[in-house]
Amino acid sequence: MQEIKQYLNQVSPISNDTFNQIKGILVEKTYSKGTFFAKTGRKENKFGIVLDGVLRAYISKDDGSQYTKTFFTPIFFKTPISFIGAFSSLVTRTVNQVSIEALTEVRLLEGKYEDLLCFIKNNTEVAEWNQKLTEIFFIGKEQREFEFFTLQADSRYKLFRERYPELETLINQYYIAQFIGITPTQLSRIRKKIFAT
Repeated sequence: MQEIKQYLNQVSPISNDTFNQIKGILVEKTYSKGTFFAKTGRKENKFGIVLDGVLRAYISKDDGSQYTKTFFTPIFFKTPISFIGAFSSLVTRTVNQVSIEALTEVRLLEGKYEDLLCFIKNNTEVAEWNQKLTEIFFIGKEQREFEFFTLQADSRYKLFRERYPELETLINQYYIAQFIGITPTQLSRIRKKIFAT
């Protein structure tokens, strides 16, 4: 559990007392590859911290095509995005529009969002942590949008490799292509060009 506390402290400091209270609302769960942490069409009520494995958040279009928004990765990755949830559905209490699927077997700590809200309302450390995490997510989303519209595909792929060096051997290249906004064929050409030099 010390690794969890270190991960939380990367966002904002959490005291031992507060951390012990947080542990009380978390239960370890395992998700098999291909199962869903969150699905479109239902109201979600849980959040989690990824300990092992990889998940993706994606949007599906009517024609069956998909767009991978985010990868959720373990706390020990170079760039961990480990705090997981269908946040729009949780915050607005409306039907979820984003699916979160396990791309590998996943182990995580899971809790009820209502319990987290109680901590946010009654504990200043958790409130500050939540605010800081929201800021980090917003900055990351804005940066990703900027890169998506200003960088060429090969540059977006190189940035992906820098930020998530562990992912390429764990997940299908198809999902990486979705994430950087190109086809698998285009990604294959970019990889051949990069690895040929």
